[in-house]
Amino acid sequence: MSDSSRGRHRTDIGLLLPHFSDHATPQRLFGFARRIEELGFDSVWVRDALSFEARGFEGAGRFVDPFVTLSVIAGLTTRLKLGTAVTIPFRHPLITAQMVGSLSWASGGRFELGVGPGTPRKPFELTGIPYDDRIVRCRETVEVIRAVAQGPHASYDGQCASFHDASIDPAPPPDLMVWYGGGSSASIRRALRYCDGLQPGLCPRAAWVAIAAEARRRAAEASRSLQIGAIPLISLASTREKAIERVASAIRPLCSFMSAYYRLPLETADDLGGALIAGTADDIIAGLMQYVEAGADLVVLDARLLMEDFEDVIEEVGARVLPAVRAASS
Repeated sequence: MSDSSRGRHRTDIGLLLPHFSDHATPQRLFGFARRIEELGFDSVWVRDALSFEARGFEGAGRFVDPFVTLSVIAGLTTRLKLGTAVTIPFRHPLITAQMVGSLSWASGGRFELGVGPGTPRKPFELTGIPYDDRIVRCRETVEVIRAVAQGPHASYDGQCASFHDASIDPAPPPDLMVWYGGGSSASIRRALRYCDGLQPGLCPRAAWVAIAAEARRRAAEASRSLQIGAIPLISLASTREKAIERVASAIRPLCSFMSAYYRLPLETADDLGGALIAGTADDIIAGLMQYVEAGADLVVLDARLLMEDFEDVIEEVGARVLPAVRAASS
């Protein structure tokens, strides 16, 4: 769909919360929450893990549970939407459904669920869930949530989950927004089958544009809508050179990670394209506007590479970047 046919398109701007790595502290995670809302972000997002093992481009250390994190944030804020990007199906679907219902209720309906099969094996090994079942379990988790959202005494008979007479109150809302995390053709197919949006995750912009185009084409063929999101890493400094220098140690593992997933020859910061937006505030604005102009419904800023300076970075983004993007996109 072209920009002109979409009309004046407002892109929601979200922020990945600092709930993982050794830089995650209660003050940073919860004490700054109201300020994130004041700065004008539309939403905050969390990851999912069990026995967290950091990848080469992120800090190791603690991992605060995503639902606990969002529950606290819900009590500290009034407007921010709260999302998981993504929930991995190493929990029983009914347990996830109860958590989703409670968090949706506690936040006044501000919760959005992201789901995805995940790639680490360890959470599944630790919980005794077959790793090869994770894609089916992902779908069944959403189907169970939809089933109990219809009212009490719900039943479900699936491959991995089966139950009779389940009542959950507060139940998940029937109109719960569900995102699917993944950038493959299979991910697009799954998103169209049982979700409302597609969130490809860390993705070079050239690959993101191709994924978005395929998703929109297939959604149009199915006569339905599908929202599209993006999660770019950001690095902010007084010059682009300094911004890249700040995250220099992460460039090689980032390129290796995304080269394997997207089968692209990535070696430098420039090769990463929109997966990493690095530079001055003006550079960040320009990078975000490329997603806005391409019709992204949601862009979640990921500052995990600058976690030790999280508050300062987000303050500058809120003061200089968000107003410019808002003026151009709404």
